Amino acid sequence: MGISRKSLYLLILLFCAAGYSWLMMHLDDRLLGWVGPVCLFKKATGLPCPSCGATRSMLAFLHGNFLQGFLWNPLGFFLLLALIIFPFWLVYDLVLGKNSFHGFYATIERNIIQKKMAWPLVFLILINWCWNIYKGV
Repeated sequence: MGISRKSLYLLILLFCAAGYSWLMMHLDDRLLGWVGPVCLFKKATGLPCPSCGATRSMLAFLHGNFLQGFLWNPLGFFLLLALIIFPFWLVYDLVLGKNSFHGFYATIERNIIQKKMAWPLVFLILINWCWNIYKGV
């Protein structure tokens, strides 16, 4: 099985902490002056990447603007959902000595490399990218 349980849980917790920190910096208008766009792909090419607008999407969802959130970037919904669910799931596993998140990750990892799963995901990411380019995020 790929990554160890301990490494996976630490990595997910670090990503969640970074995600929460990033969102908090964007929720405070006083910090927006020095927290600007960081998309290296957009800076290099002038085109938005598939995840451009995800922060604005999550902020719209947090403010109850669901349509605006999906219009900014549908991936924001899934990222916000992960930021909400994953820390609780990890704490549940750690406190009760379970292995459910690691098992979930292993199943996703095993299935995502199959063509029947990978191609639709690639297609959805490409559609999302086209949407970002169309609206000029």
